Amino acid sequence: MALSVRRQPRYKFAAPVLSPSCLQKLCVPWEFAARLAAGAGDVHVVDLLGKPRRVELCVRPRPDGGVACWLGAGWPEIVRKNGIGEGWSVVLRRERRGMATLTAFDPACCLVRLCAPPAGVTSKTRPRLIKLLRPDDWEKMTIPDEFVQQHLIGLESCPSSQKALIIGPTGKLWPVELDQRQSDVLYGEVWAEFLTAHDLSQGNILLFRYEVNMSFSVQVFLPNGCMKEYPYLADEADGPSTALPQSAKQLVAATVSKKRKYNRQVVSAIPAPVPAIKAKKVESQSKPAGVLRGHSFTKQITSSSLTKLFAVKRTFCSSIGLVGACTIELKTSMESTRSWPVAFNIANTYGYLTGKGWKRFCRDNEVEEGDRCTFKVVEKMVWHVVIN
Repeated sequence: MALSVRRQPRYKFAAPVLSPSCLQKLCVPWEFAARLAAGAGDVHVVDLLGKPRRVELCVRPRPDGGVACWLGAGWPEIVRKNGIGEGWSVVLRRERRGMATLTAFDPACCLVRLCAPPAGVTSKTRPRLIKLLRPDDWEKMTIPDEFVQQHLIGLESCPSSQKALIIGPTGKLWPVELDQRQSDVLYGEVWAEFLTAHDLSQGNILLFRYEVNMSFSVQVFLPNGCMKEYPYLADEADGPSTALPQSAKQLVAATVSKKRKYNRQVVSAIPAPVPAIKAKKVESQSKPAGVLRGHSFTKQITSSSLTKLFAVKRTFCSSIGLVGACTIELKTSMESTRSWPVAFNIANTYGYLTGKGWKRFCRDNEVEEGDRCTFKVVEKMVWHVVIN
């Protein structure tokens, strides 16, 4: 039986700049409430201390035909025990039915951590900041000074770097200019193009996660706090190259094959014919195969992906010439020399990354369940991974 690799991302709700009334009850949109629970009743919210707390989810019809939803009893206690105040921002991430995790941002828009890791242990939580877009942000957006002082000052790339790399929700990379006089200001044509391409305007909310070397991955929220979904974001897609832009009209040959057992059609993009490869010869993986620049796929990390294996569609493997066991070099930055050798193998209907190398890659790069990883083929056995 073929493995299913298409999974729903964990849904989030963002509430920027809390007012005093939000400290007593937090209004949430119906779209988020419906995913969190089947109706009114108690849910659990994991607070900043890592403790699950019971909160009442209230649901009430509105005269206009809509539905009002909010977190009531139990929410003020979370606010009090976690020191959340007016002007703070919060994000709720749905973990499963009836359970959500809370993250909070102080008035400087920086992520708040109440649980410090033990001495000598690196925190698994990457630095984050939240930004409510205002009219002035269209021309340029300032990174909060507190965030710069805590996470960017002292980096060799920060003072001299002239660009910051923005990783959009679709996995596309946007090299945004930094003001040479103020290295914490994003501006220029690429920044405006990023906002336009993602249909952003005043009231939208951006959640930035700092990766490395002045690169940030970004999640987008609507003015009502719901995650903005992009229909062209798929679990497996041929996206733009990380280095060279690719025309949307570039043609590739498509082949259609039928699975005999299930009588299902599978469409795969084949950039060039793959040379004939003799069976049971692993060394033949070194033979050149036609690889489409920008060939990539995006997939959400599950608990099984972290502990057992990470499945890759067989059509994707075939399209780049992977037909047997080999070692894939995974890289998180093409500017760095560091890479992680990971064992790759083929099953009947899928390929997969597995073994100690895969677990080491996930551990070293703080890959967590629910993260979306975009794998971009640099060479047949060298893949660039963008974690979002």
